[in-house]
Amino acid sequence: MSIKQNPAKDPLGPVPEPPWGEVKPEGKTSDVVRFILADRTISFPVKELKRWELVGGDPECLQIKTEKAVITVEGKLLAAVRDALDEVRLVQLRVNGQRPSARPGPIVRRIAIESS
Repeated sequence: MSIKQNPAKDPLGPVPEPPWGEVKPEGKTSDVVRFILADRTISFPVKELKRWELVGGDPECLQIKTEKAVITVEGKLLAAVRDALDEVRLVQLRVNGQRPSARPGPIVRRIAIESS
């Protein structure tokens, strides 16, 4: 149960998606994960994502392995992306700039996809 600040009024609009990507609401799962690069968008069925590993440091590195590709994500605060993968809720991931956003959350500086 949550407390509404003004229970008589409905919210003005939907909550905007985070600048780094999109996540399904709790209780729903994603069938496809879309990686948005500067020049193209690549989608993978969730069932093809075999393993992911988050390595701390500056920058953090999230490495996602499929049978035929390795997806490398570099940035900060990437635990939220890893958690969305764990919960099968990640829908899309995109670079959101070099500077920190006013909104909290991951900063995705680079996404690279290489054939393995």
